[in-house]
Amino acid sequence: MTTYHLPADNDVPPLREQVGTVVIGAVAGLAAVAFHAVMNLAESVRTELAVFATAHGMAAQFGVILTCGVLAATAVFLVHRFAIEAEGSGIAAVLHAHRTVGGRRALRILWVKFLAGFCALSSGMPLGREGPSVQIGAMSAIVLRQFGIGLVYFRRRTVELGAAAGLAAAFNAPLSGVVFSFELLKQPFNAHNCFETILACAIADWVCRLFHGTVLELPISLEGFRDWQELPTFALVGLCTGIVCLLFQTFLLFIAKRFQKFHHHPNKLIFITGLWGCLLGVILLMKPEVLGIGHTIFEDAIQNSLPFIPAILILATRIPLSAISYATGAPGGLIVPALLFGVLSGQAFSTSYAFIVGGVDADFHSVCLVAGMAASIGALFRTPLTATIMAVEITGAYDCVLEISIAYLAAHSLLGLARQPDLYTALGRIHESHTGKQAARIDAARSSIH
Repeated sequence: MTTYHLPADNDVPPLREQVGTVVIGAVAGLAAVAFHAVMNLAESVRTELAVFATAHGMAAQFGVILTCGVLAATAVFLVHRFAIEAEGSGIAAVLHAHRTVGGRRALRILWVKFLAGFCALSSGMPLGREGPSVQIGAMSAIVLRQFGIGLVYFRRRTVELGAAAGLAAAFNAPLSGVVFSFELLKQPFNAHNCFETILACAIADWVCRLFHGTVLELPISLEGFRDWQELPTFALVGLCTGIVCLLFQTFLLFIAKRFQKFHHHPNKLIFITGLWGCLLGVILLMKPEVLGIGHTIFEDAIQNSLPFIPAILILATRIPLSAISYATGAPGGLIVPALLFGVLSGQAFSTSYAFIVGGVDADFHSVCLVAGMAASIGALFRTPLTATIMAVEITGAYDCVLEISIAYLAAHSLLGLARQPDLYTALGRIHESHTGKQAARIDAARSSIH
């Protein structure tokens, strides 16, 4: 077996290592493309279910409600039966994957994530695809490491490169994938690591664009800079977004604590998730646009065709829907919901501000949306670099970095004053606390037996 040594920071990566990085980026990109296809199929299936039920009366509607319940329950069943690491976004599992996951386990996580993700989104769960894309990229890299030809020179780097490439492919945003690996995955920052991460993310993004084209995820056009007198206004955008994020995080942690006790009783959790899926089926028949990723809501906000009251009502609906769906453990990410919360917060602020001052131009409205996105991601996950770069990279709004920074600072400060940790840390603490209590009860039971 070949022994690899960590090169110095100023070393040029050897050719074999560069080839391995390219392969990881390409495979992660292809896996993300496949997962996107599965998610698009899920969206299509859900839409067709709603149309079918509307046209065929009460029996068909009851069948759709039951189908949504079965799909939601199936998603959680697959996770608990075959690969518990696939639950939720999977980003927390990626942080420990280099120590705990081998090639065969990674293959299992891959197919579970694909199939369970399809079931969860088909049932209408309003979750994102980016967390699963990160985990799928990381698991693909582990499979390459295990069954390939020694492409990466040491164990942990494989996971980080695959995860970064997965995020880059999820949003067609290579720079976001790069900073994500250093900021959230805590990859050591040096010139060597930075070059390889950029290469892997660029390859993954290129592969994704081969299939989807060179399009922005949420294109927003700006015609110029904002006047300096308007800059303090974006602090208010950040505060409004921070309040929404605080409500979402508080509710999600509350629900997660309640659901955590069922994770050691999978049958109960599967049954409860099935009931939740049935409720999503009812919502699908009544208001299908509030479910899933929320493409229609994003488009309406960007076109400024979403009035203030509907924006607030959608926020009030999506916050509990996303929180409860995530708490069940079904595969799905939190970054897309966070982006939507930011967009809706920016939309609500823009429309209310226009009412107060007598109107705003299109550029001001667009900057409110982008600032809300960055403030939401940054405040929930405490990742200022990822939030800033992702907001401009998926929208193309590179002219409003200062406004984004002001909004992020306001939102981050608000959650800091509320003494809220970043969301993934808080969720991890709930899991560790419940796991520790469960282990203590088992030890106490064993002691009483002896």
